[in-house]
Amino acid sequence: MEDNQKQSFWKEEKGEISIKGIAITIGIIILVGMSITIIQGKMGNWLDDIWGIIKTQLEGIK
Repeated sequence: MEDNQKQSFWKEEKGEISIKGIAITIGIIILVGMSITIIQGKMGNWLDDIWGIIKTQLEGIK
């Protein structure tokens, strides 16, 4: 009996793609892309500041 339930579950779910599902997936991809772009923009300044501090410290050691 349990075998039949598993088979019917996979049979029902297999290949089910809807317009709403595609739209949600594309929306999530766009949000992730925007988030990465925003984080990279802010990290560039942050990394430059840290690199400047490290260089200053290394020059002080010489």
